[in-house]
Amino acid sequence: MYKKRKYIPIFSAVIILLIAIIAAISIYFSFMKQPLEITNTLATNIASESEVNLKNIIHQSQKSVVQIESSSDVNKKTGSGFVINNQGDIITNAHVVEDADTIIVKLTNAREYPAAIVGIGEDQDFAVIRVPELNQLEPIALETDKQADIGDEIIAIGSPMGIQNSVSLGLIVGTDRSFSINDYQYDEVYQISANITHGNSGGPLISRNSGRVIGINSAGISDTDIGFSIPISQVAETVSEWTENVQEDELTILSPTEQTINKEKLKEDTLYIADYFFDNIELRDYVNAYSLLGSKYQNSTSYTDFRQLFQTLIDLEVQDKTIIDTKNDEVHMEVNVEITMRNETYEEVQKSRQYVLVVGYENDQLKILKLQQAK
Repeated sequence: MYKKRKYIPIFSAVIILLIAIIAAISIYFSFMKQPLEITNTLATNIASESEVNLKNIIHQSQKSVVQIESSSDVNKKTGSGFVINNQGDIITNAHVVEDADTIIVKLTNAREYPAAIVGIGEDQDFAVIRVPELNQLEPIALETDKQADIGDEIIAIGSPMGIQNSVSLGLIVGTDRSFSINDYQYDEVYQISANITHGNSGGPLISRNSGRVIGINSAGISDTDIGFSIPISQVAETVSEWTENVQEDELTILSPTEQTINKEKLKEDTLYIADYFFDNIELRDYVNAYSLLGSKYQNSTSYTDFRQLFQTLIDLEVQDKTIIDTKNDEVHMEVNVEITMRNETYEEVQKSRQYVLVVGYENDQLKILKLQQAK
């Protein structure tokens, strides 16, 4: 009898231990089923950066990127640049505007303005020009504090061979390249896997992650995907000094004495502005699309009415563009544009639509003077 009583406490202890083990296992598996909450801000930032839409970065950046045409008695040059503040200041390469008698800046919407030189590098290949009329244009953001690393994804925007706002994607493949070209010294510049050709010079090198400018595209090796870009951090301080200290009344606007309308150029601009108009519609940037229209159209059609004409259409794609006979009219061009699209409920592709656009000059600026859907 005594022996039986002796084993009762031991038996009870074993039972309690088993219950504790079972409870612990149950709590563990219950915990593992719960979602894990992490407040790591670094992880959050990386996630948000990865969600940045490439197409939107390019579209927004292109609004601040310009094509530059400079000329002198000796030659004509074409390059690129980008607006950096609300004074109409534009960064470009020095070799694009050096010794220029005239400088014409062309925007994404095909409008053109003469420019003045604010400052130009003597040894480094960068310059700042100003177009006072662009003081309302949204500037592009600069990344002046952070250096790019090898492997970083980049976007290069420019106007190679006069093709406005062309885009190249690539990587930073070197960060310490140094050389000299035509008396300009390039020290510790970025090497990128994107070709920089005539017309690209002066355009922005943009970080894929942040959408900010990290460099000035400046040189390239012909027939290769090798380009070189000056880090924006190298020139930021000098650029700030130039733009803050210059007196606008002392600037000389380098405008051409005569401007004649070139019919072939007008034809190219008409096709370009038709493409650009529908690009804005596709990206639902109706404000920018509406700004391309002439005053007569805007007076007869409010922005709200204009927006309602297009806001239900998505996945637009321009299928064909045809210049219509303008009967020797050198001031206006008419283009027939065929597009396909889906409606807002993502139904099957609808039948293609055709639009007629009449493009011409209004107050010396290219505008869409007429826009209507063809029957």
